[in-house]
This record gives sequence, structure tokens and C-alpha cells, in this order.
Amino acid sequence: MGAVSVLSVCVSNMRYVETPRAVFGVPLISLRKSGQMRQGLPLVLTHIVEFVEKHGLSKSGLFRASGSVKRCRELRISFDQGGFPEFDSGDILTPASLLKVFLRELPGALIPESHRTQLLNVELNQAVRTILNSLPEEHFNVLCYLMFFLSRAAAESHLNLMTSGNLSIVFGPSIFQ
Repeated sequence: MGAVSVLSVCVSNMRYVETPRAVFGVPLISLRKSGQMRQGLPLVLTHIVEFVEKHGLSKSGLFRASGSVKRCRELRISFDQGGFPEFDSGDILTPASLLKVFLRELPGALIPESHRTQLLNVELNQAVRTILNSLPEEHFNVLCYLMFFLSRAAAESHLNLMTSGNLSIVFGPSIFQ
């Protein structure tokens, strides 16, 4: 089973109704209101990113190969029940897959359609900065954090084979939905 189909199985089997502690498929503003954010970032996002950064930026296939569907499901359930599960440092692909699921399932895009249209029609850096600064605060914080993390992943592309182009293919659809 290919990477996309395995992840699709993980995603398609994981549809939940939003509960008071749910973090997957929940708007960023709801995560903030329910105390699921610190310093403007979802706790689940920072938990996953910090682990991947510490244990897996040099892993070949990072973000392209999928982790365990079963473990992905278990981790997601734990997060949605308010837990912060431990990851296995020998299995970096599952948390990496879970990161993609979290971003993909955010209702709406990090950069909404109205902002995307504006970005595609501008050429000046100041105009881009103005448009990005007009994003909702939660979206802007997550976007900045994600871009910083992905730049570190791209810096290890000689090991993980995830160039900025490859990362844009993997994460672009989740950012622009």
C-alpha cells in the first residue's frame, strides 16, 4: 500500500465529533478557547514537531512514507482525549504522518481562500507581508511555526530527501486547502 493510501486510511478511519478535549479536526480558534494552545500554537502541533525535530529530521522518507496506521489511530485518540502520548524514537514516520493529518484536518486553511487569492495577485514583499499579517492570529502563528520547522527539515534534505519542493508538495495542500 502506498504512502498516500495508507495515510488516507488513517485519515478516513479517524473522523470524530468534536469533544471538549478534541484537537483533530477542530478550528484553531476553538483550540485557543479550550486552552489547547500555548504561546499561540496548538499543543498537539508543538508536541509532534518537537519530537520529529529531535529524532527524525535526518530520516530518509520523512513525510513521504507513512507510519503505522494502528499507532496513528491510537495516538490521535490519546490526543483527542486530552493526553500527550509518548512517541517511539524508532518510529519517526508515525508522528510525521500524524502531523500531516492534524494539518490536513484543520477546518478551513491556514491561508484561507480570500488571502490566497490576494497572495497570487501580488508581487511586492510588503504586500505579501500585509496579507499574511491580516490572517487570524492563530493561523499566522501556526503558519510561521510550521514554516520555520519545514525550513529546518529542508536543511537536512541531503539526508531526508525532502527538498523545499518536496515539502511544498506534501504540505502545500494542507496550508491552502
